[in-house]
Amino acid sequence: MANPGRSSFLGGLPRDGIWTSVGLGRGQFLAILVVSIALFVFVDGPVWQHLRASHFNRIMVSYGSIPPAVGAALLYNRRLTLALLLTASAIVALIKLVATAGLLVAIAIARG
Repeated sequence: MANPGRSSFLGGLPRDGIWTSVGLGRGQFLAILVVSIALFVFVDGPVWQHLRASHFNRIMVSYGSIPPAVGAALLYNRRLTLALLLTASAIVALIKLVATAGLLVAIAIARG
């Protein structure tokens, strides 16, 4: 039974979701995703100022941050296994890929 003092939704996101199946809490999952996207946006300067430049460094740093963050969260939750580490990291990375690709396309369209 849900705790009546605790919201089961964060915006449109339920308390349980894909993050639950890989051993992460909703907040942990979202924090890892947001930090990795922020790293992509700001490493080597704001992405909108370097739209056509190589994104190698920002890609390496932003994706490279995901497995250690997932590992730390799983260790904190006492759920750390290689399978959960790989699965959760892959899910965060795939969602980040879609989000950052959409962001780059939106910036390119806005700039004309």
